[in-house]
Amino acid sequence: MPSSLAKAKTVKKIQDFVAKNGRIPVKRELWGIYKLARREFGTWNNAIESAGFEPNPVLFAKKHKANDGHICDSLAEKIIDDWLSENNVEHQIHVPYPNSKMSSDFLINGIRVEFFGLQGEVGKYDRFLKRKRALCQRKAIKMIAIYPNNLFPQNNLGKILHPLLE
Repeated sequence: MPSSLAKAKTVKKIQDFVAKNGRIPVKRELWGIYKLARREFGTWNNAIESAGFEPNPVLFAKKHKANDGHICDSLAEKIIDDWLSENNVEHQIHVPYPNSKMSSDFLINGIRVEFFGLQGEVGKYDRFLKRKRALCQRKAIKMIAIYPNNLFPQNNLGKILHPLLE
């Protein structure tokens, strides 16, 4: 495919995603064109800019405002918060664990919901998650874990959070 056509195809896919979802895609959501975007534009962020948008910041670097007004630590957290609101699930955000400096991403009817976005990618983060899981086990705290592959490329929150809807 000639370079100009490949670039146009990439830009169109990104623009279509934004029109449908109201936000910039992460690489995992458009994995089918990611390699093409890298080849044609050098980086994913260059492709996003060429489509007329500001690239997503480094994971967890920018706060995002959920539709219900909650300030979320990441785009993924915002996606989860918006899903909860859209499904009329009452929730709290960034709730401290009992007698701990750690907090959970969400608290819903006494159940903690955590997004483990960097598991397996950062050693310090993995050690922190291990402490959090041990705390939950020690104190018999119910927790539901959500991982990036539960959100991207397809949102599977309905399956994971279904028990909270009953």
